[in-house]
Amino acid sequence: MGRLQVRLLAIPLALALLGTACGKSRDAAPATTPVPGTAVTTPVSSGDGAAPTTAAPPELPMFGDAPWPCGKAATPNTDSGSEPGVTQDAISIASGDDAGYVGSPGLNHEITDAMKAMVSKCNDLGGINGRQITLNYFDAKIFDVATAMQGVCDGNNFFLVGEGWAFDSQQEEARLKCPMPAVPTYSVSAAFAHGKLMYDAIPNPSDEMSAGFFEQMATLFPDAVKHVATLVAGFSATQESRDKVLAVAPAFGWGFVDAKLEYNAAGEADWTPFVKQIKDSGATMVYWSGTCLPHLQLFAQTAKANGLDLPIITDANHYATECAAVNTDGSMNNVYVRLTSVPFEEASTNKATQDFIDLLKENGGDVALLGTQTASSFLLWATASQACGAELTRACVLANLAKTTSWTGHGLHAEDNPGQNHPSSCNAVLKIEGTGYKRVTPTKPGTFECKPEWVARVTGSPALIAAKLDANRISQQFSGG
Repeated sequence: MGRLQVRLLAIPLALALLGTACGKSRDAAPATTPVPGTAVTTPVSSGDGAAPTTAAPPELPMFGDAPWPCGKAATPNTDSGSEPGVTQDAISIASGDDAGYVGSPGLNHEITDAMKAMVSKCNDLGGINGRQITLNYFDAKIFDVATAMQGVCDGNNFFLVGEGWAFDSQQEEARLKCPMPAVPTYSVSAAFAHGKLMYDAIPNPSDEMSAGFFEQMATLFPDAVKHVATLVAGFSATQESRDKVLAVAPAFGWGFVDAKLEYNAAGEADWTPFVKQIKDSGATMVYWSGTCLPHLQLFAQTAKANGLDLPIITDANHYATECAAVNTDGSMNNVYVRLTSVPFEEASTNKATQDFIDLLKENGGDVALLGTQTASSFLLWATASQACGAELTRACVLANLAKTTSWTGHGLHAEDNPGQNHPSSCNAVLKIEGTGYKRVTPTKPGTFECKPEWVARVTGSPALIAAKLDANRISQQFSGG
């Protein structure tokens, strides 16, 4: 597969640890936890391992609640040129999405929109200690992940930053052989979510889950949660999401009926059989994992036409303007979405969200929740890189990432712990109402409800077993361990 190399300032915008002694200790609880049972504003933390940042000298440009980790070099850089992708005045990094997938052209292009905008702004500010960033783009097209990763490995890249590939388990053999460190937009497979040389700005480990959604929904629907059907796309990512729900939700009062259904990932010609099975099972709620358009919309329309009216519970990827915009018939009015990021509708209450929106609009990119995750990933990598100073090495960046135990993406999302691979203990619930989204709980804009016990343990899932975690919760699936 060919490689598209671009200098970000010159193009139109269209669209782990290497020998460090500290290792990846991922067994400790999150470094900080909010007061149990309280609704709190988005935590304020610079996420660099230091004390929370609440202000900066006015001469430092800010993104959200912390300064941009970009600027000119205070002293000349001392890079020897021996580190892959790094010279005294330049850094090459790789990223990518699945936009070339023929089944859904442009899939997840918002990742690349956000990366281009973040890199362009960082370069305008001076780069990483004066080093200008070159971004190399790789399109995995859903099924060409191994080819894309081999291109990353062969392309003299310093890091893989902000990429999002749906079948990321298929990259791991090549990535670890490189080896290529990564700070992705998201992780899907257990092998990558617990991978060596990888730190996720919004962790998605397979042995833990941010479970506040289950308690919040049990409070809203105490009877309905006792009889839940599951309907997920028939591929590994959605199956693993379902397995985690089945493992964790019962501790919060959920019960499941026999209707544990899977639909064709490419869609169904007729959703009526699924509606009938759910009705016959006596379910009073549905957990859905998949895509909004067209699949959830078609299922919801079929359910409405057949008299099935019950809450549908789903994940953050269903918070998207285009998803709610098609709900002109109200068939998706019972769709509830869990979220750990500040909704765009509440940007006036949160500087980081407004800064992200402004930056994407300035660069001609599409504003999407997925892009905020990308922005958080870029800021995490850039913060860890900037702290290395005059000599930039992978080992230094990875050591800094491992120390980052409190991170909010400069206020884009609730606090989590990338250094130790723990998800957030905070959550908010939105629902689709008409052609928009309405906050359900907590009701105050820009806030989340947080409890430390909402980081729940997951055991025994097929994906987790296959990942072969060691004592530090690092996957050995592709390491011969």
